[in-house]
Amino acid sequence: MKKLLAVLLAMSMILMCLSVSFAEEKKKVTWATWAVSEEALKPTYMSMVETYMANHPDVEIEVVTWPYAQYKDQLIIAAAAGNAPDVCHVKAEWIPEFLEMGVLKDLTNVMPQSLKDDYYPNILASATIDGKIISTPWFNSPYALFYNKTLMEKAGITEVPQNWPQLMEYARKISALGVDENGNKIYGYALTNSKNEAGTGHNFLPHMWVHGGDLLDEAGNVVIDSPMNVEAFKEAQGLYMDEITPNGLNGQDARNLFAQGVIGFYYDLEMAANVFVNASPKGKEFTKEFDAIVVPAMDGPNGQGYAIQHHFLVFDTAKEDAVIGDLLEHLTGKVVLQILYDGGMGKMPNRVSVTELGIFSNPDNELTKTFVESLATIRSFPTSNGAFMLTDEKFQDALASISVGMDVEAVVKSLDAEIKSLYGQ
Repeated sequence: MKKLLAVLLAMSMILMCLSVSFAEEKKKVTWATWAVSEEALKPTYMSMVETYMANHPDVEIEVVTWPYAQYKDQLIIAAAAGNAPDVCHVKAEWIPEFLEMGVLKDLTNVMPQSLKDDYYPNILASATIDGKIISTPWFNSPYALFYNKTLMEKAGITEVPQNWPQLMEYARKISALGVDENGNKIYGYALTNSKNEAGTGHNFLPHMWVHGGDLLDEAGNVVIDSPMNVEAFKEAQGLYMDEITPNGLNGQDARNLFAQGVIGFYYDLEMAANVFVNASPKGKEFTKEFDAIVVPAMDGPNGQGYAIQHHFLVFDTAKEDAVIGDLLEHLTGKVVLQILYDGGMGKMPNRVSVTELGIFSNPDNELTKTFVESLATIRSFPTSNGAFMLTDEKFQDALASISVGMDVEAVVKSLDAEIKSLYGQ
């Protein structure tokens, strides 16, 4: 009996040692996101890493978090001190600050080839600088063009606009309706230009793109003062001066007016549909009166809207490249996008295979289908230079100036000089 007990004790000790050894051999990766600091979001975001660890018992993911208001600053402090988390969740416009610090790992050989191949090319291109992948696009919120079916019908319009000139033509036809039954002015289009809301200036970029213009050329040079951009601003001036769009409009005003049924066309995020329904006096019945299409191009139906994107960064102090690459594939894949959807935080994917999920591919959900279709053509804002965020106010000023009749060419020339100054050019 004593011998049996001794054997059992020895085996128990061996198993304990093996267990300790196994625990010590776990590969550890730290992941930072502000979402875990918010009680409403924490269960959803924690389940993302818990799901991964359940399938990878040899890996331990430590979640790091700070409140949103402190998050970016804390990441910068940690990166400067050399003790940053391995992977972090960021908004696209934050990336330039970390690039300037020189603390990011080149992900070209960290991301699995299967992951790189699965991205929409335009999405992966937005995360690539000088041939190096500097971030992993996670999810995005693309813009598409909402339209009011009832107003189109009243204006005698029988099909959605097939190109940009047709959109402008239809907007004017809807404006010609005058007022609704309550005496409210009807506008064919909504182009924000408020000076009291961030982002309204950047909303104008798709107008420049559709005319062949841009903020920067491929070499990063400011090219505002171009014939294409002048044409875009002249068109916008006509929209304001002819009251096709309200003047001084911010994003919330635009959503409310669309919900009231007095805006014909207006581009926004998919989540705005819920705002429309909640703000409309018709409630859920209003869903029958609107739909969306991909923002049209100058010569066809599939043009370029833009997307608000969230990314993952990997700091150069990270060691477990193979685990990190696998984790990035998990976080951007079907399981996690489904988790977000089930948690009431549905986001649009950046990977082609993920759009096969029923939440994105349901043929009966025409609205979501449109936003998925937009993924192939959307553009990201040029946030790789930190000066970009400062240009929003300059665009707001320019739009405000042309809306009251100032000379467009002079305004564009002044805008060009101001933005070149911001970029040090």
